[in-house]
Order: sequence, then structure tokens, then C-alpha cells
Amino acid sequence: MGELITINKVVNEFNISSRTLRYWEASGLFMSTRDAQSGWRMYDDYAIQCIRITDLLRRLDFSIKEIKEIIEKKTIDSLCNVLKKQLTKLNNTSSDLETRREAIKELIVILETESSLTLLSLENILLPVALERKKHVVTKLQGGFQMESVKSKFDEVKIINLAPARAAAFNAVGREPEDEAMEPIFKWVKENNLGGTARIYLFNTDPYPTAENPEYGMGCCATIPEGIEIPEPLYEKRLPGGIYAVITEYQGDPSYGWKKMGELLVDKEWEWEYDESRHPGLEEHIERAGGGYIIPVMLPVKKKKTKDR
Repeated sequence: MGELITINKVVNEFNISSRTLRYWEASGLFMSTRDAQSGWRMYDDYAIQCIRITDLLRRLDFSIKEIKEIIEKKTIDSLCNVLKKQLTKLNNTSSDLETRREAIKELIVILETESSLTLLSLENILLPVALERKKHVVTKLQGGFQMESVKSKFDEVKIINLAPARAAAFNAVGREPEDEAMEPIFKWVKENNLGGTARIYLFNTDPYPTAENPEYGMGCCATIPEGIEIPEPLYEKRLPGGIYAVITEYQGDPSYGWKKMGELLVDKEWEWEYDESRHPGLEEHIERAGGGYIIPVMLPVKKKKTKDR
């Protein structure tokens, strides 16, 4: 089986967020174990191979369902069938997908010379033709709020005026508290048929991680109308609304957006600054048709005060 690798090492090696790994695992693509002492998720050699293949296939925009079929069956026929379905879909779409279309054609040609398929051989076949990870640009936030482009060093930055909202929220604390915070909110939204109107946000809460204690707090909330009763253990949260800077270009990981936001805040040329009175920032979860989420990061901002001359 080999040495087990911790989730933080996997995140660093693949440049994939822990949230993305948890989503792939929850979809049944691989399994992790837990280290008894630290509580970290650990991955064996088989899981690492599945992670590599999933990453490569996601760059070609294969769905989680298609990737799961490829990993589980591990046959030339199953892979070719999925590739041909994807190629047919691409042939029916616009010409800007030509690069992806050609990569899939090349894969099919390579597979015609193979007699068997293992995870290792699949990885070696995918590596030469896999594309750079796709960037997804949010052109319209859920709920239809107008967004205005603003001058910055990053073209993807938008400024929005978010309306105040009432929300049902749940907080969790741990080394990886996101799933624990999200589960009761998503379940409650689904049970009450609120998915069409609720906007889902993640936000940081106390405690914040330190060198001595890596555990941190994470909250999840869903916006709801005034008349809806909120059951325990959920609680009512009031989102203040106001002006937010939004990083709308997404690379499968909200940490990309927060990194860009941090660079903006130290840019002396940028006319906006963090509005601490409306802490914290938000991560909106917008479900994609092909699976997974686009997660724009949203920071409350205000105009910098101009210095008297």
C-alpha cells in the first residue's frame, strides 16, 4: 500500500483545495482514512492515482459521473465510450472548444494501440494531452445582482451592491470544518424546497487557526424570507449587505480568489479598502450544471479616504 499521505501534502502537490478533494471523495471517486492522532485525512497510493486522473479528466471537462465510470471499470471500452460521448457533445457545440475536441481525438487514437488499462497507464495516457485547468468566470451572481467592472490590476474584479438579507446559519469548528458547516444547511434548504431562491455562503468564524492550534471555525448560511422559522441547531444570521468586491474568475478553488483579494488590498493604486465594520468576507456557492460549484469570493469594501493636499 505504501506510505499514507496527509491531505495538506496532497493539496500542496496538486495545487487543489482540500474542499475540492472532499467533494471528489464524497462523489465516490476514492476514499481516505483518518490519522488517529492528528485527525488529518490520509490518502494511499490508489487514492493518489485516482486524484491525479480526476484532475486530468476535469481539465478536459469530464463530469464527475463520467470520471467515476472510468475509474471503476478501468477498461479500454468504457474509456472509449465515454470519450466518444464527450466528442459527440463537443461536435455539437461552438468552435471555441476545438482544443479540447482535438485532445479527445488524440486520446482515442492512443487507446487503439492499448490492450489493457490500469490507473497508472491511464495517467500516462492522459498526461501529454491534458489541458491547463479551466478558469470559470462568473458573469452573473445568483439572484441577478448587477455587477460593475472597476479599475484594478485584475480584470476579473467586480463591485456589487448586495442587499441586506436574513439567513439561516450553522457553525462548525475543526481542522476541516467546511463539510460539517455545510451539511445541515444544504439538508434544511433541500427539505424546505428553498434551493431556487436561497443564496448559500460560507464565512469564517472564531476561532481562527494558530501555530499551536490548527483548528478553525467556519459558518455556512442560506438566505431566506422573513416569515420562515429557523429550527435549532440552526440560528438566524443577518447579512449586512452593502458594497462588496468580488473575484469572479474561478479556478476550482476559492483560495485563488482570496489570494487575488489579498494582493488587491495592498495595492496602493486600488481605490477600495476592507470594510471591517461588515466582517467577514463571503464565499458564495453556485452549483454548476456539470457538477461541483463555482465559488466567487466576496469582500466587504469601502472607498479609501483621499488625503488632503
